[in-house]
Amino acid sequence: MTDITPPLQHFVSTLMQDYAQEHIQPAVDFLQPLVHQQVLAEKEHLIEAGNIADEMYFIVQGIFRVYYLDHNGNEINQQFYLDGESISHVLSVKGEVPCSFYLQALTESTVLVANSQVLYQQGKNNVAWLNVENAIFRELFIKTARREAKMLLGNAEQRYRWFLKESPELAEKLPLYQIASYLGVTPVSLSRLRKKLNQSSASDD
Repeated sequence: MTDITPPLQHFVSTLMQDYAQEHIQPAVDFLQPLVHQQVLAEKEHLIEAGNIADEMYFIVQGIFRVYYLDHNGNEINQQFYLDGESISHVLSVKGEVPCSFYLQALTESTVLVANSQVLYQQGKNNVAWLNVENAIFRELFIKTARREAKMLLGNAEQRYRWFLKESPELAEKLPLYQIASYLGVTPVSLSRLRKKLNQSSASDD
């Protein structure tokens, strides 16, 4: 049986980096019997649209994307997720509403998986879990609010500059078409914009 303690400690420590150690270990102890480890190949899906997704995923290693299909069947990236982040579909958990999005591993990845209802029932009075849950929702709120503000208020160049600043690891590792979908531009437009910024940077040097 795979020992999940090291990846679980890694995940909780990454998520709760602003918390003291005395808060981290109780959270690890609470989660350990409730999670199991799953390894995914590149491009493998954890969730597909239409699924009832009643599990919460804690990312130990890898890059994931949440995407939708528009009415023409085009894939639209809504968000990317990295180590120390978690993903679940609240509507599926509470009301058995099918997911409208897809969750896909963009690299070989490792996640810890827990049933969301079990987490809720066993953790609603557990301070250790409530600290983890608070950290999860805080990071999710900040991440979503930042993206929405930039997408609504910025032009293509401003959105790309913001992405480079906020997500340098993703900018380096992801193919251009994935970033273009996330920023709401075509791959051709983003390629031109990247060339323009590279030329501007070179001239500044």
